[in-house]
Amino acid sequence: MISRSGFLNVVIVIFAVIGLIAVLGVAGMAVLHVSMMHGMRFCGAAMHVRPQ
Repeated sequence: MISRSGFLNVVIVIFAVIGLIAVLGVAGMAVLHVSMMHGMRFCGAAMHVRPQ
């Protein structure tokens, strides 16, 4: 039978890996967004365009 501390360590490692993947994904999307939009200031102008 698996001891509690061993099981807890496995759960912690799984959550750590999921968190690392999430952080790297968000950072990658932010870098791509900034490079495509040529900076963060462009976002405000693009979002405030009124439909005609």
